[in-house]
Amino acid sequence: MQLLDFTYDSVVENIALDEALLLHSEKTGCQFLRFWQPKKYAVVMGRSGKLEQEAMAEYCQLKQIPVCRRPSGGGAILTGPGCLMYATILSSHLNPSLQTIQGCHDYVLGQMSEALRVDGIQCEIRGFSDLVIGDLKFSGNSLRLKKDSVLYHGTLLCDFDLESISSALRPPPKQPDYRQNREHRMFVTNLGRRVEAIQQTIENHWNPGSRLDSVPAEVEQLMQELLANRYQDDHWSVLNPEST
Repeated sequence: MQLLDFTYDSVVENIALDEALLLHSEKTGCQFLRFWQPKKYAVVMGRSGKLEQEAMAEYCQLKQIPVCRRPSGGGAILTGPGCLMYATILSSHLNPSLQTIQGCHDYVLGQMSEALRVDGIQCEIRGFSDLVIGDLKFSGNSLRLKKDSVLYHGTLLCDFDLESISSALRPPPKQPDYRQNREHRMFVTNLGRRVEAIQQTIENHWNPGSRLDSVPAEVEQLMQELLANRYQDDHWSVLNPEST
C-alpha cells in the first residue's frame, strides 16, 4: 500500500483523483491510502443523487458552494475545512472479502473503527455505512466496486461547522433507522480532534509501505481524462456557482 497525502484546489479534481486511483489499481493491482483536506465548502452527492432532493440549491448558489457527484453511491454530504477526507483503494483479488459490497463495508469500517479506538475514540458501525459515537454520526462512507479493486472513501468530521449542514443539505431521502428522523444538527458530531491528529492515527493503523511525494504520472493522466470527459459535464458538476 502506498500513501498519498495530496489536495487539489477544487473538490471536482479531488473526486476525479479518487476515481483515477481506482482505475489505476484495476490495471496494476496497486493499493493506496489517500488523504485530502477540503479548502472550501462543497456538496458532494452520490452518483445517482438528485439535486432537488438532497441539496439546498439556492443557498449553495448564494454562498458559492459547488455541488458535484462522486463515482460511488450513497447520500449527499457537505464537506469543507475541518473535515478529513480519506480513500482506500484496495485489491479484491488479494482480499476476497472485498468482492461483495457488504464485505467492503465490514472490512474497511472495521479497520477504521479499530484505528480510532486505539486513539481512545469509542466508536461503532451503524446504519448503512456510518461511524458513530453513541448515536451521533461523525463519518459517512461509500464505495465503488470494480472487478479486481474497490474504492472505499469517506469523510471524518474533526472540527467542522456543524450548523452549516442544515443550510446546505435537505433531509436525506433514505435514512437509517437509528437516525429516527433527526435533523442534521441533532444527528452529527465532531471528533473534537485536530484533522492532522486523526490522519496520523489512521495512517499508523493502515501502515502503508511507502509514501508518494506527488500524484503518479499515470494517475494524473487518468484524472485529466476523467475531468475532460466526465466531471466537466453538467450531470457530474451539478452546480458550479463560479461559472454562472
